[in-house]
Amino acid sequence: MSKIRINRFLADCGLGSRRKVERLVADGRVSVNGSVTADLSRLIDVGSDEVRLDGRLLRRETRLFYLMLNKPKGYITTAEDLQNRAIVLDLIPGHLREKGVMPVGRLDRDTEGLLLLTNDGDLAFRLTHPRYEIPKEYIIDLDRPLVDPDRARLEKGVRLKEFRTSPARVFPVSESGDTIKLIIIEGKKRQIRVTMAALGYRVRRLRRVAFGPVRLTGVNARSYRTLRPAEVKALRRAVGLQGHPDKFSLK
Repeated sequence: MSKIRINRFLADCGLGSRRKVERLVADGRVSVNGSVTADLSRLIDVGSDEVRLDGRLLRRETRLFYLMLNKPKGYITTAEDLQNRAIVLDLIPGHLREKGVMPVGRLDRDTEGLLLLTNDGDLAFRLTHPRYEIPKEYIIDLDRPLVDPDRARLEKGVRLKEFRTSPARVFPVSESGDTIKLIIIEGKKRQIRVTMAALGYRVRRLRRVAFGPVRLTGVNARSYRTLRPAEVKALRRAVGLQGHPDKFSLK
């Protein structure tokens, strides 16, 4: 039978992120085949092991869900927030949260646009791993026109305090030059804002409009839609996964 780590099993049961469910294990609330376990390296046989939380038998969600959210400003890209701020999971129905649907990567609180969410852990891992170099496309409104020397620096890579950015692709959007399209293969915290600030610009608005082969279409701000089968297939192909998953849900 197939075996998976206990944190992934619990996350697949819709109990939250893997970090959150690890706390459940550490707190002694999880039992396997009648015995409480605090071992985060424990492997669960999904076909035969009986796993319980506070005595309640858990059932792993086997259907896979893929969503596109048009994230507005002011929302935190996380599964929970101790400061009780608005989070992106507030914008999707509870039944999808219960299926373990989580954001793929992050968008800063003030960044808008395309955010993927899924409970397909393998796909989410690959989409966010630097090895796969998945491009992300942003539209950036600046406080002044981008000059050619700074465009060249972006295309070469900018040395920041903690790291050097990878070469970006830069295209003008407005005739005045103060709105640009930026395509990057990284996604470090506040990377675009920090990079532009290092070049002497202030970002007035930042929107992600594409993630790999998937573009932000057919969804209004604050709303979501399920990905089309062709979009799921394209994402999987981009990270070396073939075809459609066996239990792909459009609902």
